[in-house]
Amino acid sequence: MHELNSAHSTGEVVADSGGVISRVVRYGILLVQLTAAGLRLRGLSEQVRETYRYVEGCSASVDRLADQMGRLSVDPDTVGEHHGAATIMRAVLADAEAMAEATEDLATSFEQTAAAHEADYGSVAAAANAMPVAMADAEFYSNR
Repeated sequence: MHELNSAHSTGEVVADSGGVISRVVRYGILLVQLTAAGLRLRGLSEQVRETYRYVEGCSASVDRLADQMGRLSVDPDTVGEHHGAATIMRAVLADAEAMAEATEDLATSFEQTAAAHEADYGSVAAAANAMPVAMADAEFYSNR
């Protein structure tokens, strides 16, 4: 073993360990990015739902205004247009809810991917990071 260590100059050992550090850092960055994407998507889903609630309130308000206009003898076309606008608002609510659900599903997929990646490679990254010697070049491991 001493012969192997003496065959490498200090610069080679540092360069080899830089590759290990680079791979471990990339693993960590990937986990952070997957987790962050999941959190952002959950936030987006909540924003969509908040907008959904706002539009739902607007549609109810427009219907109330249309009913009030009808009691005040406003022409039927104007009252009808307001009820029509409220109907259109409610029609897009189903699409908004579907989008919120799809975004939540995507967030869950990112979280599951991060967890699976950590389960698959977390112990490998920890072991590589804790090794007392430099890892071999990545090509060595690619054939295993």
